[in-house]
Amino acid sequence: MTESKDGVSGFFRPGEQNTPRSLTAYAVGALTGLCIAGYGLFTAAGTSTGAIPPEDLALVNQRPILRSDFVNQLESETGVSFGQTSASDRAHVLEEMIREELLVQRGLELDFAETDQTTRNALVSSVSQQATVQVTTSEPTEAQLRAFYDRHKDKYTTDGVMAVRNLFAPAELNAAPLVAASRLDAARAALLAGASAEEAMSRFALREAQRYDEDYYFAAKYRLGDALFDKVRDLNDGEVSPPVALPDGIHIVLMVKNHKPVALGFEASRAQIFSDYKAAAQEDTLNSTLAFLRKRSTIRIADDYAHLYHSALPTP
Repeated sequence: MTESKDGVSGFFRPGEQNTPRSLTAYAVGALTGLCIAGYGLFTAAGTSTGAIPPEDLALVNQRPILRSDFVNQLESETGVSFGQTSASDRAHVLEEMIREELLVQRGLELDFAETDQTTRNALVSSVSQQATVQVTTSEPTEAQLRAFYDRHKDKYTTDGVMAVRNLFAPAELNAAPLVAASRLDAARAALLAGASAEEAMSRFALREAQRYDEDYYFAAKYRLGDALFDKVRDLNDGEVSPPVALPDGIHIVLMVKNHKPVALGFEASRAQIFSDYKAAAQEDTLNSTLAFLRKRSTIRIADDYAHLYHSALPTP
């Protein structure tokens, strides 16, 4: 250390700028920053480099073909374990997977997911399967199956069968509704007393809807309509429903034969209960996923269809 002319000792005077040392420090800092940036640029995920991650077999435009997917597809196509496959088999499957990836990427470039209905259907199916995979692969417990059965006992019965005679006074002939109703009451009393359907039609000017010898319950409900079916489903053979006013006239139904459904026990229905439980669980899971997607999305419906859309949404 030397003493300066003004009596101040040290390498530099207070307030004096050392230009060479400043430039050296700036250069070192800049070089360090460039090195760090370069390392980050060439090692970041998705960076195009010559290196292939160990879990990947190939990169196609930086999109990986996983070794695990390759093994699965190879074994699926050849029907043997990976160790038993030949080099030609492996080359063939690898080429298939690269070709598939190229076509998928091209399809995304062309926006097929938006414009091609077949592609859209495949995507919907894939996402639906992914959303419900846990339910699909899990096994319900005995308690869950029994609880499901208890909630849906009415579904697990034998098929009911009925044969009916559906008689009615046509609406266009019922100028006086009270008189028509009285006529139907009289016809019902005659049927209960043993008169045949033909006699009742002749005596009380009634008509018969299209006649079927026997129907399963679901078909009888379709033909009679909900309102009339609800009035007749519990009738015994030979009984007659009370008059029911419908748009086409006033109806009475003679129950010719009613083989009512018989409840099946849990064990007898186990296979169907299992299938129905899984289907219901998948539907619930998919609805929950869609509810989440709707919540985070902006959906606008035209005014003339808004009420239809909202009425079709599943009940939370």
